Amino acid sequence: MKRRQVAWLVGGFILTIFIFVIAQQFIFSPASAEQLSREKAEQHVSERFDGEIKGVHETTSHYEFEVELKTGVYRVSVEKQRGHVEQLTREEAYEYEEEVNEETEVEENQSEEAQEDEESTEEIEEPADEEEPTILSYDQVTSIALNEQEGNITELNLMDEDEPYYQLIIEDEEMVYEMMIDAYEGTVISLQSEAKTPDTVVSEEEAVEIVLSEIEGDVTGVDLREVEGSLYYFMTVVLNEEEQAIAQVNAFSGEIHSVAWEEREEENDDDESEEEEE
Repeated sequence: MKRRQVAWLVGGFILTIFIFVIAQQFIFSPASAEQLSREKAEQHVSERFDGEIKGVHETTSHYEFEVELKTGVYRVSVEKQRGHVEQLTREEAYEYEEEVNEETEVEENQSEEAQEDEESTEEIEEPADEEEPTILSYDQVTSIALNEQEGNITELNLMDEDEPYYQLIIEDEEMVYEMMIDAYEGTVISLQSEAKTPDTVVSEEEAVEIVLSEIEGDVTGVDLREVEGSLYYFMTVVLNEEEQAIAQVNAFSGEIHSVAWEEREEENDDDESEEEEE
């Protein structure tokens, strides 16, 4: 009888501990991380960017802010769960070369003053405790990038990895540049470039119509070529059995740049050779 009572007591004690552990898991365990509120996300963006928030659009996983900075209007994507700025894309560019030059002059003056102070100081002070490095702001990175390579910044993203860096796309009239900048030091890690693929305004069919409206004949060939940075259509127009014209048409404006008249000597020779073979 006593053994049975002891067994019941031990069994009840073990069951109580099991229920307590389960309750800890379901009652006292922390809930899933709350998503970042719109107000906190807006405060986070205001702290990161020295500009004015023009608007915000909310999706299931992100807040999309429209922010006006000195360099233009940007779309800032903030992830709700962690509050990270995942992407920054410039929607509209402003011209601010004068401001960049002024900032550069101020930085140069400050560096000269610091150098003079170092030369005048005889005693070497022990370095203070190193502070944790801070990530450069988007404005600072924009200034660094445009001082290194002129153009229009079309994309700027912070790659949040073990060694964070900024990835930028800069474009000018002829080239596209991809730049990587250290997010702490501001040093340019890499800079790659490639030529733009030019887009024509006037199609080949439109160019042919333009030429035939001025020259009566049959177009036998069209070739698109780049001449001194501009694109031109070169087309051969057969006027008759003995004469042909070479017309050059601007592929952007549709203007006939030049027309050269010449004899069809080569084709005549080919015809004669074919007759001899027959």
